[in-house]
Amino acid sequence: MEFFKDLGKKISNASQEVVKKTQDMADTMKLNGEISNEEKKINSAYLMIGHKYFDLHSASPDEEFVEYINSIKNSMDRIAELKEDVLKISGKKTCHQCSTELDNKAPFCPNCGAKQPIEVEEIKIEAEVEIVETKNACKNCGEALENGTIFCPNCGTKAE
Repeated sequence: MEFFKDLGKKISNASQEVVKKTQDMADTMKLNGEISNEEKKINSAYLMIGHKYFDLHSASPDEEFVEYINSIKNSMDRIAELKEDVLKISGKKTCHQCSTELDNKAPFCPNCGAKQPIEVEEIKIEAEVEIVETKNACKNCGEALENGTIFCPNCGTKAE
């Protein structure tokens, strides 16, 4: 009988020890999660400080930051070039005044009406002309207008 009492105590102690270790692990995981969240907040604050410094001092940075500022500016310029290449591939450009994306051949911006610089390219004349009926056309030149167009992309007249 003594054997079973000792066995019961050992099992009870072992199970209490397992429960304690499980609780300790759960508490440790919770605390590590909170530490991770605080580290993310710190990194976010560092990032915001960097953005703020760049915005305020990129024109005349402290000597120790010149290399970083120049690197950021170079990357920004490269991104702008790459975006322009993407637009060219898709036959688009951005308005020089309001940055709206528009067709490469549009002489006027459909959003702000600004006259666009026109790239000279070879013109091919086709013998067949397809007449398309449209509900929304420019009152000045008859160009078909997409819904929501504010200015005619062909002549620059304000749409009705």
